[in-house]
Amino acid sequence: MPASDDSMRKPSVLLVDDDRDFTRTVQLLLRDAFAVHAVYEGATALAEFQARVYDAVLLDLDLAQAPDGLDVLRHIRERDLQVPIFMVTRTERPEVALEAGRMGATDYFTKGRPIEMLAHRIRTALTIQMEHRRREALERSVAGKRWCFVGDSDAVRKLRADAETVSQVNSPVLITGKSGTGKEVLARFIHQQSPRARKPFVAVNCAAIPEGLFESELFGRERGAYTGAITARRGSFELAEGGTLFLDEIAEMPPALQPKLLRVLQSGEYSQIGSERLRSADARVLCSTNADPHEAISSRRLREDLFYRINVVTLYIPPLSERREDVLVLAKHFLELKCQELGRNVEGFTPAAESLLLTYHWPGNARELENLIERAMVFCRSSRIEADLLSPICEGAPFLDLPWEQARERAMMRFERSYLAALLHVHHGVASLASEAMGVTRQTFYRALKRAGLKAEDFR
Repeated sequence: MPASDDSMRKPSVLLVDDDRDFTRTVQLLLRDAFAVHAVYEGATALAEFQARVYDAVLLDLDLAQAPDGLDVLRHIRERDLQVPIFMVTRTERPEVALEAGRMGATDYFTKGRPIEMLAHRIRTALTIQMEHRRREALERSVAGKRWCFVGDSDAVRKLRADAETVSQVNSPVLITGKSGTGKEVLARFIHQQSPRARKPFVAVNCAAIPEGLFESELFGRERGAYTGAITARRGSFELAEGGTLFLDEIAEMPPALQPKLLRVLQSGEYSQIGSERLRSADARVLCSTNADPHEAISSRRLREDLFYRINVVTLYIPPLSERREDVLVLAKHFLELKCQELGRNVEGFTPAAESLLLTYHWPGNARELENLIERAMVFCRSSRIEADLLSPICEGAPFLDLPWEQARERAMMRFERSYLAALLHVHHGVASLASEAMGVTRQTFYRALKRAGLKAEDFR
């Protein structure tokens, strides 16, 4: 008989128990809150669970015919990691309850207890499951949007088109651009567009791994491979099996390790530390660098033969200052992301705020813009982000509502701060060199730093 509209709206429960008196009692007492479908054998339960979607399962541990309750539990958990499963027994057996819990049971219920207690536990489990799925859906939504390569400029449109083209082949790609331009975002975009999208994306920051641990990080190690290696370790190539391995800042990879990476790229094989067995590497390799590759080769930080191997396709991301038409598009994109992440409802920016965003030069590129939007979101108390929340960029923007003299003074302060910061950056925070290049004494230079609110040590 077709289920009624009323039962269709209720959470569905699969009851698996060969005690027919108990099943009738459960169906009778739970019928107002749940749509309970009863079966009396484990094999029938598995077939039913595969054929239909259930919100929860009540499973008797003491089924007379094989498969028993624990076997049914194991098979259901292999198919669905989230559905609440309540194990039901005639008597208290703590050791069995513990084993069922280890196998993934949600809760344990003894038949002598009130059925109303079971109903309460099911409702609680379904509420927790619903919240868990909601969070997962939100995380998937945020992750999907985070790794979109956003922009309306001609440069970004071409980059997206080129990325979609190269995503369909396994050729190595070298992504270049200044820090914060979105090199990892572009790499993930290539991965998501590729036939490998359902497999792992593994990112390795070559600049952040100590040289002594790099080989282990990349290729893995056997237990006891060296002193202190008390456990085996899977390397990044193994973790990225079938997917994509992204080597960020490839020019910072230790020179001694670069020939080993080159060998993997050429032969498709590698071995773990402490092992002579060759393993096949089935990971598409993408690399990035914010350095000039040719300068890195000249300074011997990057091997020339490795460069030519990873440089089959080069994708260059221009700085944000060269594609100002992307600023507001990115700002609105980050605003939407932060609204989801922070649980806020901010609709957009005031015209004055948008003007500030467009006039700033963005030395930190998209990363700086994202951080600024998050900071503004934290302090925003209205439906739109106001200009005064966009510190520190508002300090140096045009002040059209100010008289000429005050506007000029603000503009000079902006220039002075930018000029001093650039000098310190070029001279790595060495005040004597910066003041000499500026043509002033160190005392004058330090007074200028104090006015601008800068510290030389921050640039070292």
